[in-house]
Amino acid sequence: MDALEERVLANLVRLRKAAGLSQRQVEERIELRSGTLYDIEKGRLKLPFVLAAQLVERYHSDLSELLSESGNPEPVALVESVESPLISLGIISGASHPLSSAIAADPVIIAEIGLGQLGQKPLMELLLGRLTEVQQRHFVLDIYRYINSLISADGIIHATELRLRDTLIAQAQVVLTPADKQSIARALKKPFLGKSMAKSLPRDAYRHFLIWTLHLISRSDGKVHYLARNYIAQVAEHIELPVSAFRFIEEQVAIAYHEHN
Repeated sequence: MDALEERVLANLVRLRKAAGLSQRQVEERIELRSGTLYDIEKGRLKLPFVLAAQLVERYHSDLSELLSESGNPEPVALVESVESPLISLGIISGASHPLSSAIAADPVIIAEIGLGQLGQKPLMELLLGRLTEVQQRHFVLDIYRYINSLISADGIIHATELRLRDTLIAQAQVVLTPADKQSIARALKKPFLGKSMAKSLPRDAYRHFLIWTLHLISRSDGKVHYLARNYIAQVAEHIELPVSAFRFIEEQVAIAYHEHN
């Protein structure tokens, strides 16, 4: 078991005990099968994101506590043990970024690729490696389309946005046909909302990666435009990202960029 996973599970147990709850009481209150929480706390079962959110809410805490050390909560974006350059995300080579830690610590993405894989290869490459060739192609093309619609949402396309987009897609090494290029270009003129989610976003980790990526691209030229923010929210709803997951990502983005309402 990886050190980060051990920390998350240790904090999960600590928070439950601090709330004065037994495993059985928690299972009864959120309708889990008997023994499920025991297996999760022992690392025998994966901890789904939605369940993690439910548990910390039941324990009167928040998700950042799961990554804290010695009981002292730290913002996810600042946890040094999971911080990595954006080369591990397949976006920018050799440069650190405020979102690198938060994306690398997303529990849903960790569950998909495994803790031991983080930093070994670009995250884009790790995710693609878990898809079939058909799914890989759909995933890359849809990412391209979503980014195009995002960067054109405010009516102004910046060079930094295009550079980030092209660097990200280059990691996938997918050859674009003329028809692909035309389809991708259309997303600059009309907001894109994918229709083939079973192929392009087959599991939760790919939905999370898409929303993280859109947040990063939207801030590449400075403060995010409200139209870009609205489009990201629209995409999250369209791909059926759980509200709790969307709020978690937004909170970590706000922490990373020191955004306060």
